[in-house]
Amino acid sequence: MVGESAAEAGALSRGERRSEGTGCGSALVGRARLGNVEAFDELYRLHRDRVYTLCVDLCGDRELAEDLLQETFVRVWRGLRGFGGRSSFATWVHRIAVNVCRDAARRRGRQAEEGGRSPNPDTETVDRVRVALARLRPPYRAALALRYTLGLSYEEIGETLGWSMPKVKVTIHRAKRAFRDAYCEGVER
Repeated sequence: MVGESAAEAGALSRGERRSEGTGCGSALVGRARLGNVEAFDELYRLHRDRVYTLCVDLCGDRELAEDLLQETFVRVWRGLRGFGGRSSFATWVHRIAVNVCRDAARRRGRQAEEGGRSPNPDTETVDRVRVALARLRPPYRAALALRYTLGLSYEEIGETLGWSMPKVKVTIHRAKRAFRDAYCEGVER
């Protein structure tokens, strides 16, 4: 399922994501809720790259993120009939992905491992960012990934995580400070 390019999912503009509750998006969701596998496959294709990126940011491991992506969409398929549309489909899927990653972290006893580093400076920076993210408490990691990886608004983050607006703002503020400290600590080593 994870084989296609991020550019394909990245082609969706922010406006298209927000309007998925109407028109084609809701029609796809409606057909998928009735068991239409082709409609579900299309929903998967539209959302997989963003969910995969979220999983990578939350768990810090690309191979594990592929497994978590699959588990997320298995849960989406199983729970689709119960999706009531109180939030957008994307918000609902992101919430499931966050929960799947949380469950996996609990199962693993959650200690991120630093992988081998590449001599490429851009890759090295990305690796340092991922290591710094892995050092953060799970709520901080989730808030930052939703905000800066997926570009969600504070309101969307609140919906996804079930948090009040003040909690979103405070958590992101604290998470940015914690990230900065973790990143700087990794650079000094």
